[in-house]
Amino acid sequence: MKDLGENLFVLDGIRPKQNTAATYNVRANGTHNTAAEIDLADYNYPKEILIQVSVGAVAANGTLDVTVRSGLVTAALTNVDYTFTQITAAGVATYHYKPTRRFINVRAIVAVAAVDLGITLIMGALGWGSSGQA
Repeated sequence: MKDLGENLFVLDGIRPKQNTAATYNVRANGTHNTAAEIDLADYNYPKEILIQVSVGAVAANGTLDVTVRSGLVTAALTNVDYTFTQITAAGVATYHYKPTRRFINVRAIVAVAAVDLGITLIMGALGWGSSGQA
């Protein structure tokens, strides 16, 4: 996490490799979460979060499904607040999320074949566009 001042924080959810921001960890088939949960109290309850999904190489027939989930307690992140359109090719997708619950996580499900990906959350990204996919 990087504190940029003015209650603006950057949190690498599923971390890119340390040597270069352009190369992301290959994620094999399965479910990958940013964390068990992210406690928004740790970030001064941001009014908006910019969620960025960066995708590099996608193996043949690979797919990536990404959802933003939330809950009032850590054991119950069952509310699906947003689902990105299924990703099947390299690129970047963003969403301006306005949380309504204390705990969130971003879940990435890789199916069929490996997908290179990174997920970054920028807490307190007010004024960066309207709510919805950019």
